[in-house]
Amino acid sequence: MMKKFTLLLLLLGLSVHTAFSADAPAGNIEFPTIPDIPVPEGMGYDNYFKQNQPVKLVFGVSDPGPQLRESLTNAANTIKYLKPRGIKYKIQIVLYGKAVFPANIFNEEYAGYSELMEELNKQGVEFAICNNSLVALKQSREDIYPYMKIIPAGILQIVKKQMQGYAYIHNTK
Repeated sequence: MMKKFTLLLLLLGLSVHTAFSADAPAGNIEFPTIPDIPVPEGMGYDNYFKQNQPVKLVFGVSDPGPQLRESLTNAANTIKYLKPRGIKYKIQIVLYGKAVFPANIFNEEYAGYSELMEELNKQGVEFAICNNSLVALKQSREDIYPYMKIIPAGILQIVKKQMQGYAYIHNTK
């Protein structure tokens, strides 16, 4: 059973630090392209997150490829773990650099992310888009998905969130 679980993680490209537990049912939260992963019996966090909530995460994303995909996947898996257990969370994904391209409604190259990003937003995930990157990459503010917020600078947004107690998650490419 453990070999199948490990193989599944490797095949899906999920990071090792994704949180799961058997201390409560997984619930019916579904995200496009994000599979449910069974949890081994006895694996849990002993109510740590219930005693220390809300769980606050900020993802810094500069690459619109594998880094963005991993960040979206990790955010979805975090919600799949926390929400059914009644644990509050605050998650923000900061897109800067070339990662602002998928925030553009008309960018067909990255349209495959739109459904997952919208579903994450429906589950409370905030998306912050770097104005500096939009200007540098000649992207129109009017073409950004309406649920996304344009902020002055992505890096400063990450610093602000860290100063507010958010854990900074920066997945590698």
